[in-house]
Amino acid sequence: MKLTYIVFATVLISPAALIAADRVKSNSDGNRYSDRDQMKTWGNEKEKLEHALKTGHDKSFYRRELEKLGYNITAVNYDKPDYLEYEIVKGRDTFEVQIDFDKANQKATKVDVTTNMWQAESTDRALKDRKKVAYPGQTTRNPERYSERDRRKSWGDEKDRLEKALKTGEEKPFYRRELEKLGYKVTAVNYDKPDYVEYEIVKGQDTYEVQIDIDTNSRKATKVDVTTNMWKADATKKALEQTQTSSRR
Repeated sequence: MKLTYIVFATVLISPAALIAADRVKSNSDGNRYSDRDQMKTWGNEKEKLEHALKTGHDKSFYRRELEKLGYNITAVNYDKPDYLEYEIVKGRDTFEVQIDFDKANQKATKVDVTTNMWQAESTDRALKDRKKVAYPGQTTRNPERYSERDRRKSWGDEKDRLEKALKTGEEKPFYRRELEKLGYKVTAVNYDKPDYVEYEIVKGQDTYEVQIDIDTNSRKATKVDVTTNMWKADATKKALEQTQTSSRR
């Protein structure tokens, strides 16, 4: 009996078991988290939103219009005379709405609907619980931590660096080794097929989705894309939460 217990404990902490924990349960689960799979419908909704949120209106119009379209405004990152920034949620989708205003007439001159990769806690709760949260009573604390407009450039610079490092023409094991060498943790493997591998990766407060197309004959990568990671697997969320908790201490 004692010997059986020792063997069982060894299996629990073996490297193979730890690697398996990174995987989502199946390809059907992978579809829920894959930006490649989800981006088309998200993009169609983004276009509809941008069409509805036309320029030339005052601030109150945009809140009313978003609520009329079924969106929950979960965070107000900025509310200045010349700039308003919302995080919004409907179902599993989230967007950041960025509105520039003319100070003189207080009407919008530009409206951008974009990704919402760095989500305020209220946005995270709304996505997790699928429950409506109350309109924020105040603007987001430390908004520069969550604002897409503030953070996108540094994220984009790192994306370019990653794409250069993850060159094509290599076999699957190379990419995981290279990511770990660059300080990234592979938090989820959404797909691992002969012709396609998809990783979710985390370093600090940033996350990316790495999409690798593979030639089934040579087993070498023909295309590598590093992109947003908006639909995050649970392990990715936990890794980001741990980083945020550490940064608050």
